[in-house]
Amino acid sequence: MPSSSSPAAARNGGELSAAGEGGRKKAAGRRLAGVMLLLRLASLCFAVAAAAFASTDGAALRAAPFRFLLAANAIVAVYSAFEVAAAAWEVAGGATLLPEAMQLWFDFGHDQGFGYMALAAAAAAAREAATCGSHGGGGGTACVQGDIAVGLGFAGFAAVAAAAVASGYRLACFLATGSRSPASPSSSPY
Repeated sequence: MPSSSSPAAARNGGELSAAGEGGRKKAAGRRLAGVMLLLRLASLCFAVAAAAFASTDGAALRAAPFRFLLAANAIVAVYSAFEVAAAAWEVAGGATLLPEAMQLWFDFGHDQGFGYMALAAAAAAAREAATCGSHGGGGGTACVQGDIAVGLGFAGFAAVAAAAVASGYRLACFLATGSRSPASPSSSPY
């Protein structure tokens, strides 16, 4: 007969020991931290690429929406670089860079703010990009480059939005359980 703390007992309705439950909770927290690191890397790459495409065409920079796209994505890239470092620190050491509560609120609040800024910039530039060929300039590579910058800006927003969902989940876990790691189902008092 398997002991009450073995995986077979857990599959068969047995109870897990406190050590097994803690290990599972820690593994779930590490997986979520790894996902956050990947989302932060994606937002960094998309923001840098969008800023690069928006900045390399001088004609597009004469339009205010493309300057906004460049500035917003540059800001998101700097924020994402900080968050990549913080997420890597957490994955490597298991602890947050700032005190836990402060880190969770910082991540969630800034993900929301910078995500909406990236969305607003991409939307403004998309409207300008839609009228690119109608200004008499003929369009060409400048229009294609503007379209790529807008697409990358929206992709950067999507990565920041996904990170905001994950950081919101971590914050909700912290507020409900006192830990940023999700609680295991067997630890629920209900």
